Amino acid sequence: MSLVTQLSSQVGDRTEEANRAAAERCLEHPELLGEIAEPLAGKDAALIGDCAEVMTKVAERRPALVVPYFAQLTELLSHKTTRVRWEAMHALALIAELAPERAAALLPRLEQLIRKDPSTIVRDYAIDALGQTAKAGADLAQRSYPLLREALTAWEGKHAGRALNGLREVVGQAPRLALEAMQIGHDYAEHAKPTVRKAAKALVKAAERA
Repeated sequence: MSLVTQLSSQVGDRTEEANRAAAERCLEHPELLGEIAEPLAGKDAALIGDCAEVMTKVAERRPALVVPYFAQLTELLSHKTTRVRWEAMHALALIAELAPERAAALLPRLEQLIRKDPSTIVRDYAIDALGQTAKAGADLAQRSYPLLREALTAWEGKHAGRALNGLREVVGQAPRLALEAMQIGHDYAEHAKPTVRKAAKALVKAAERA
């Protein structure tokens, strides 16, 4: 029986359990990811979302297995179905560090998603992808830096915590930005949200060590 036919939307499972089981099988037999990738170019949004979710769950544990499907996942960032976009963006965020050239080419798209995508989750993962891209080296860290700075105030600061976490990754690769990043951390140290304050404190510490 095809693995695709066992995914959640195909068996009437309203939970993620069927997709989780499929991911486990792919982790045991990575060649099955090729089968999961095929429907990504199809028209069944529910099935595409399932396949993208399997990719995400595999990437959470063995991201290198999903890197070969970077291009297919990137194509989904324009999909009209929100779930498809967020699963694809999540998977890409998890593998960005391992595919620096492709991640670099994706930076303008991430910038647009952060500015315009109506989904908070998609924007969250796009910002995460910037941080993971920054981990790939000094050049990408410097290229990600202005986008993360912009993300700090995007959507009335809704994503400030994630942007600060991304800036922490930048500092780790581009120490020359540490002083400026440290000031940003101090600027957010008294933020109303505890998660933002925590991220700001972590940024300051990382900048001090750089």
